[in-house]
This record gives sequence, structure tokens and C-alpha cells, in this order.
Amino acid sequence: MDFLKKGVFSAGVLKALSLALFMAFVSCESDDDPVIVKDKGDFVNGVFVLNQGAMNAANASVSFIAQDTVMGNLFAERNGAVLGDVLQDMVSVDTLSFLVLNNSHSLMVVNNKNFNYVGQISEGINNPRYAAVYDGLIYVSQWGNGGEVAVVDPEQMQVVSSINVGVGPEGLEVVGDELWVANCGGYATDNIISVIDPVNDEVIKEITVNDNPQDLIVDADGDVWVLATGRSEYDAVSGSFVSVSPAAIHHINASSYDVEQTFLPDEVIYGKATKIALAADGQSFYFGGGYGFPGIWEVDITASELPQETFADVTPSGLGVNPANGDLYVGVAPNFTAAGRVEIYSANGTAVETYEDNIGIGPCNFVFVSE
Repeated sequence: MDFLKKGVFSAGVLKALSLALFMAFVSCESDDDPVIVKDKGDFVNGVFVLNQGAMNAANASVSFIAQDTVMGNLFAERNGAVLGDVLQDMVSVDTLSFLVLNNSHSLMVVNNKNFNYVGQISEGINNPRYAAVYDGLIYVSQWGNGGEVAVVDPEQMQVVSSINVGVGPEGLEVVGDELWVANCGGYATDNIISVIDPVNDEVIKEITVNDNPQDLIVDADGDVWVLATGRSEYDAVSGSFVSVSPAAIHHINASSYDVEQTFLPDEVIYGKATKIALAADGQSFYFGGGYGFPGIWEVDITASELPQETFADVTPSGLGVNPANGDLYVGVAPNFTAAGRVEIYSANGTAVETYEDNIGIGPCNFVFVSE
């Protein structure tokens, strides 16, 4: 303004400036929804790697892979503090992410744009395992208190109710307007899938499957596939675990709750698989991770038998599928005293990349983020 008063600008310059301002004004006014540049944060178009860490060592960590670089130990780097003991899962509501820490009996809350500490939820959390978000609330499976699902209000950052389910609730998934929970038995045995009505927070159906259902997925048809590990008992004489009941993969009709198909994987070939992940198109799924047994297999949802040929010859400690391109991310934990690695395979089974730097101990889960 001082320049204008002093007559520094020529008439031509003033005319050009006025025209530019007018065009800018017209451009903004012509858009009913003006573009607002939002802070995308530090983590876009990549994947969070959840590193479980070793039990009782409080060395769980989170890595982030993007553009062929890996940022490691995010929580410690951003907050100068230990994350906790045995990281299992992470879910997000708006700008908050909730990290499920099994042996710390808590949910650590961070701002997912910069991973700065926001708070911690411990009251009402007992041996948590996995989490899912439905209608703005977070549902957390936990072995404590006899087996229940804790309901967390993310705004209040506290447990607002709990739902009694079976023994050792593990994987859980939103299926339509319901929440399905696999009761794996914890340190005992269970064989029930609990179906919860989240409106009333009550179990409305129990589906019997093989012993110790570990996890479940929802395919492109809306049906549910359940991975049950079967039951094993420790034999003191042989010093090894002995199979008591077989592992199974069940196909369940989500509308009728009927078990329509059951695969009984030969343990000589497949081991007792513990991991399952849905392909990006929902037309197939991957399974594997049989307590050190090598191999990942891909199964078409229309298949009548399991494949003999492996998709990848590696023992996964975690599986995740990039929804953007269908790549399979495999966590590999050679042991729980040293850092693991992440191997990536394209949808056709070709090895794409391996990341070892800045990956923590026991990479067990993946959370993909985009703009």
C-alpha cells in the first residue's frame, strides 16, 4: 500500500496487477467447492509395518515404507519414549491411530500425520489382540476378563462397554452390519465364531468351526473365510507339540451362517497355518505361517481343492495386501531376538523387493495408507 501512495507503480503495472487480481477472484468464485490444501502429514502412499517385538522386552516398534525408503522405530524417534510390549494391530479414526499393545495391556494413541503421542488407554483393556472400526467406534478383541470385545470411543479415548464372547478372541472383521469374532481358545481351546450386533453390543449368533479359529476375511461375494489352526498339545516325552485336531479353512455363507465348504490342509504339506490375507480383488486369498513351516499358498474362492504349488517359499510372521496394486507384503521373523525383514511379491508371485534396514523384531502386520 505504501508503494501505491508513493506512485512507484506505473499505470501499466497497475493495470496488469488489477487484471491478475480480477482473474484470481473470478477463478475462485467460479468453483462452487474451492480447493483447500490439507496437511497430508508425513505418511502418505506407503505402508506402516507393525513390528511385534519380543515378549516382555518392551521393544515393539513401527516402521514406514514409502518410495523405496524405510523409516524405522517411529514412535521412539518422534516421542523419545518406548512404544510398549508386543504390538499386534493398528486402526485409525480420523487423525488418530490406536496401536494395540498386547503385553502392555493398552492402546497407544498417536496423531497419524506425525506419529506424535496423544494418549494411552489402559482402563478396561486386558490382553488385547486385534481391532476393527465400525460406525466410529473401535472394537478390540482381548483374552482378558474371560474373553471379550472392548468397545472404545475414540473421541473420549476410553472403553465405554464390553461384549462377552468366547475364549481367547483373536481376529475380528466387520461383515455387513455385523462384527464377526474368531475365538481361538487363548491358552485353552474354543471352536466358535461369535457374531455381534454392534447396535446393541450383543452376540446374536454362534457358528461352530474346527478348533482354535485364528482369523477371518470377507471375500468379494461378502462371504467369510475362517482359518482355524486346530489344537495341539505338548508331549513331555517327545518334547514336541502333537496334533490333536486338524487345522481347517472354512467357507461360511454370511447371510445364512452355514458352513458351505471346509478344507482340511494336510499338515505334512501345509503345516498348521496361522496367517490369512485377502487378495486385492477379493477373488482369492493367501494362507501360510505354520509355526516355522515354509510356504504361502493362494486359493481361489471358487476352488474345490487346495493348491499343491506354493505362491512363495517363505514362512510369514505377517501377511498384508496392498489394495492399490495387489502386491503381497510378507513379514519374516527369523527369530524374536533380531530384526526381521519384509518381502514383497506381485500378484503373479514374482519377488519384487526385500526390505531389511529399519525393520524391527517380528514384523506381524501391515497398514496401507494413501493420499
